[in-house]
Amino acid sequence: MNKFLRTFKEEVVTIALLVAGFFCLNWVLGRYFPTSALFDFVSEIETMAYSIVRFIVVLAMAWVGVRVIFPNVFKFLRDDFYSRFPELDRNMKYILGTVIFLVFVLAGSITAKAQDSVRHELLQNLTEQLDVREITPNRSPMIDTYLKHVGFNQPAPWCAAFVSWNLSNVGVTNPKSAWSPSFASDKDVIWYSKSGYKRKGTKAQTGDVVTFYYTRLKRVGHVGFYIKTDKSGYFITIEGNTNKSGSRSGDGVYMKKRPPAKVHAISRYIKEV
Repeated sequence: MNKFLRTFKEEVVTIALLVAGFFCLNWVLGRYFPTSALFDFVSEIETMAYSIVRFIVVLAMAWVGVRVIFPNVFKFLRDDFYSRFPELDRNMKYILGTVIFLVFVLAGSITAKAQDSVRHELLQNLTEQLDVREITPNRSPMIDTYLKHVGFNQPAPWCAAFVSWNLSNVGVTNPKSAWSPSFASDKDVIWYSKSGYKRKGTKAQTGDVVTFYYTRLKRVGHVGFYIKTDKSGYFITIEGNTNKSGSRSGDGVYMKKRPPAKVHAISRYIKEV
């Protein structure tokens, strides 16, 4: 253990400082902006840890690949290059060290970009649409675009059209419908609120679709995007055709904080690679 700490003392100190800073920032935001629910310390740490593990796994697979496909290269790297590196002159060490570092940075960038790139692109697009507002009831240039995508040329409720257009915009197959119940088909649902059903091995992810059931309508009557679960257990969503009060017939695109008990189901259209 002491040898490990001596060898990686800079990394250990850096990680500890980052975690402490992250915790302090989370505390400040939670204390002074308690209703925003946009910063969840535990889930963010989990995301970072998962990214690190994924990166290590990718590197390990690459190393195994070299060993299997290029055994002579692997043997040279293991027996000659690594063991004789201290004997190289200073300039050569600088050159090789820089090249190896850049290869690691490039591998990390490629890995991070490849992972859930569709979900990240979708989230970025949704965030940019948070200023979409109706000019007249169910009308604005952007809302007209949502509705035309599902075959409407006249004003109409547009929460489902908003979901469908955004999924299609990042190349994800979906019901392409203005009818909210279309997004709560059993084959697509990974979680039901009332029954407690959860598809084995699944966890709600950014870009999944949340649906809301209305007793007076006797059907699903509103739909939006799941973004994350905050530290209080609430779902953070981005929805169209809603408002600050959470109406299903509101005036724009909003980020909402929804109790899970009020959500009918979560459906998945972004398939896992």
